[in-house]
This record gives sequence, structure tokens and C-alpha cells, in this order.
Amino acid sequence: MSTTAEMQALFQEWVDVTVRRLPLYRRLCQGAAGDPEVAARLLVSPEPTQRIPNLLLSAVHDVVLVGEAPILGSWFSTVVDDVRPVGDGPDDPWPHFREVALDSPSVQVHLETQAIQTNEVGRCAALLPAFTGLATETDRPLGLVEVGASAGLNLAFDRYGYEYRLDPGRDGSGPPGPFASVTPDAPLALDCLLRGPGRPDLTGAPPRVASRVGLDLRPVDLHDPDQARWLLACQWPDQPDRARRASRAIELAVADPRRPTVHQGDAVADLADLVGGVDPGAHAVVFATWVLAYLAPEDQAALLGVLDDLAVGRDLTLLHADQQSLVAGLPPVPRPDGRPDTEATALVRIDWRDGVRASRRLADLHPHATWIEWFG
Repeated sequence: MSTTAEMQALFQEWVDVTVRRLPLYRRLCQGAAGDPEVAARLLVSPEPTQRIPNLLLSAVHDVVLVGEAPILGSWFSTVVDDVRPVGDGPDDPWPHFREVALDSPSVQVHLETQAIQTNEVGRCAALLPAFTGLATETDRPLGLVEVGASAGLNLAFDRYGYEYRLDPGRDGSGPPGPFASVTPDAPLALDCLLRGPGRPDLTGAPPRVASRVGLDLRPVDLHDPDQARWLLACQWPDQPDRARRASRAIELAVADPRRPTVHQGDAVADLADLVGGVDPGAHAVVFATWVLAYLAPEDQAALLGVLDDLAVGRDLTLLHADQQSLVAGLPPVPRPDGRPDTEATALVRIDWRDGVRASRRLADLHPHATWIEWFG
């Protein structure tokens, strides 16, 4: 069972690692790490896997978005253009956050009922070259099944535009500038830096998609304003570009009559039916971005077993992006250059051809795909 001390330690870990470069969320997590009453708010969640700092941060963010905490909102880029700097004394957001976290009935409801739903569309910058390469190899349209699809925004990867640029490096001495643009006139453009010597092949047309469906324990109904706003609340106000692209992706999805269906169900128990529904003339592709890491290792192994069984009757692929240390239930896939793993997200492709399973690591990337190191 989780304890208050463990929750405080989680907040401190976020201070040291996850939000160390984000002034607002770093200060709020710092305050919670030293405040057992606030840290213990995470214990309200009935789901141990959801007892993470982002749940409380998002619950308070939602209250800010509806205008119930106007003073605290002055530090949130999702509410005001002229953001108040994080400082000391009157410029310290912590006392205002603490009050909302402890006293708001809406925060209490969110902690009792909600789960983190980021649906980070930036990750499509890694999915695009992976899907393109797969479609080229198989010479077939793709039948997509996304596990943990949330609102299904990433299933619409081929309806966004992309700008890939070469990363000049931290010292600025590398080759700056554009590398490739894909449908640059799309209504939403995603920006990504390419690190290292590898380059994805982005010269061809986006892959043909025969079908696209999602699977999620809590599908998000974008026509429900409260559910759509929760997606935005799970974004981080220290990263306004993320919030803006999420908001734009939501607008596009609501207006799109081709919006994919996201089925409510379990990642393991309900996966086979959706994969079985992919047309035999299409190549079935199951994909997940920062979802499998939240499954227990035995459930990760069970999901792989479901696909092993399905592969007896058809070729298919699993594409997943997770930190390797968090998917112990799956076979480890090292970097092809032999370098040791870091905390980067690994984009791994597992193929079943004629019933034989093979894995390869396509890339390492930032968790939100702001940069990609492509192996191919």
C-alpha cells in the first residue's frame, strides 16, 4: 500500500528529474515534496498506477482552466498570455496551489475518478517514419490498432504536417536548418529535431491506411467539453506549444467525420478482437506510445502472447515507444550501436512473419518526440 512518505518521494523525484527545467511545475512539486498533507492527496486515487504527481497537477490545472482559481491562473500559460514569473513572496505560486489542492471539491472529484490522459500528438513525428517504412516493406495498406488511444488523436497521424530539422547540438556547432517537410500546408504542423547521424526516409508519400481503431480503458469523448478539457489539463503549462498543438488536434478531430473509433476495453483481454477485425488485405499494426510501461510486467508479457497467438494466422507488427527499463515483460532490444541505454524513450518494432517473431529498435527519442535519434 502506498504511503504519504512514498508520495513525497515521488514529488521529489519529479523535482530532480521530470520537471527540473520547468519553473512552475518544479516549484509546485517541490512544495508538495515538503508538504505531507498535499502529497497525501494522491492517495485519494483508487488506482495505485495513477498515484503520480501529474494526477494532482492536472486536477488543479483543470480547476484553473475553468476559472475557479484566477490568482493561481496568472502563472499558467494555458490561461494568460503574460505569464507571471515564478519567484518568492507574492510571486510564489505554491500557497495558491496548496489552497486549491486541499480545498477544491473539483480537485477531490478528479483525484477519485480521473486518470492521466495526455494523448501527446507530438509523438506522431516518430510514428510517421516508422509507419512509412513498414508500409514500404510490406507493400500493403496498414490496419492500425492503437492501445491506450485516449481520444484517438495519434491515429490521425497522416492528417498532420511535419517539419524535421537537423539538431545543431548543444554547442550550436552542428548542421542547423531544415531536413524535410511533410505536408507542410496541413492545419497542424509538428516540429521535430533529428539527432545523430541516422536519417529516416521521408521522401515517399504517407502510407495508405486501410483502417484505424483505438482501445482504451477510458476513451475520451471529445464532444464532452469536460472530457476534452481534461486532455488539456494533463498538458504542462510550462510547455505552451504542447498545449496549443493538443488544443488544435482536438479541434480538428471534433470537426473530422472520419475520426477513428476508440473502443473501451482492456489492453490484453480485448486486443485480439480488434486485430482480428483488420482486413486480411492490410498489414495489421498494433502500436502504443508510453502505454505499455504502465502495465505490470506480467500484462506486458500477456499482450505479447496474444500477438504470438494471432501471428499463427497472419503477419503483423507491434510498434511501441517506452523507456526500456519499464517494459521488463517484453524482450529487451538494445541500441544497434551497442551504446548503453539511457532514460530516452525507445521506439521498438516487433514483427511476426510466417509466425516467427523478430525485434529491432528504430530510434531513441524524447518522450514527446521533440527530438529523435533515428537508427532505422
